[in-house]
Amino acid sequence: MDYRYHTAEELATDDLFRMWVTAPTPEITSFWIKWIAENPEKSGEVGMARELVLAVYDMHNDDLTEETIQHEIEEITRLAEIQKQNRDTNIYQFVGQPIWRVAAIFLFVSAIGLWLYSRESNTASPYAHVKNAAVKPMLVRKNAGLHEMTVLLSDNSVATLSPGSTITYPKTFASGERKVILTGEAFFDVAKNPKRPFLVYTNETVTKVLGTSFRVKALDAENTVMVLVKTGRVSVYPKTEYETLQKKPDKKVSVIVLNPNQQAVFNRKENKLEKGMVVNRQLLSELTAQKEMIFDEKPVSQVFKTLQEMYGIVIDYNQEILVNCIITAQFSDENLKQRLSAICQAIGASYEMVDGKIVITSKGCS
Repeated sequence: MDYRYHTAEELATDDLFRMWVTAPTPEITSFWIKWIAENPEKSGEVGMARELVLAVYDMHNDDLTEETIQHEIEEITRLAEIQKQNRDTNIYQFVGQPIWRVAAIFLFVSAIGLWLYSRESNTASPYAHVKNAAVKPMLVRKNAGLHEMTVLLSDNSVATLSPGSTITYPKTFASGERKVILTGEAFFDVAKNPKRPFLVYTNETVTKVLGTSFRVKALDAENTVMVLVKTGRVSVYPKTEYETLQKKPDKKVSVIVLNPNQQAVFNRKENKLEKGMVVNRQLLSELTAQKEMIFDEKPVSQVFKTLQEMYGIVIDYNQEILVNCIITAQFSDENLKQRLSAICQAIGASYEMVDGKIVITSKGCS
């Protein structure tokens, strides 16, 4: 998109711009820093737009009546006409004066708040998942350690981040599509939901699934982006093609459908997507250094402690209720969800992912 002709208010209502302000990722921050360096004359609009977005963010709990909103929109139109009549006055100088600055921010924030509230859930933007960023800011997790990091998502999906990788996602997925942004590499174990596709965005590709396990490898230092499928079916699009599909659903676009043990490779230099068989099967594991787990008549509390240490997660359970629960089990290449399901089945319990941790519900063992 060409932002050179955007006004401050147009920037403030742009998904990518608002994400930079409210939930930045290295990828998005790099884009805007580079863009501002190439377009220094737009620094005034950028500064004003940032203030507008932050003001919306601070005011998101305020209730605006229809009458108030209509009034503010009319006022914005009037101010725009005043600005048009004073073409020699720079917009940033105009709103920089105290009285006009307060009025402009209040009026623009009201309009943007209405725009955010009234937009439909499906949009053509590849960053549509941030359309309500002013209300529900995105979470950003970066794996700054030397080992893989487990990220639990609100839909019971699991993302396992490789060192140096970053994932951006909402605390709670809204209705419709489930969308995350990945910078780097991660293995995904996605909870099945045919009515709510799961989308993984990288710089160059969009991976769409309904419920499956797969790895996305999009390292900046490499010339390729790879998607490798362990289970289920996965659709992989060049991102530009997917954006086109959102604007024109009937248009024919490039897409590769992958089955288990297949991979898609996007060549960045050639801008080309190719399909093949998985060569390095180690990449189909949730943890690249998979560890066996053997329990012989062990208290379930010890089993949960081992899982917490292996995956770097929190497991919340009532120790008193489960004090008599004993486990005998052996795990090899099972993923986290499979291990949890087997353990819970053995002790007559269930689990769910709540606020980034595993919550165990059980009536105990007799």
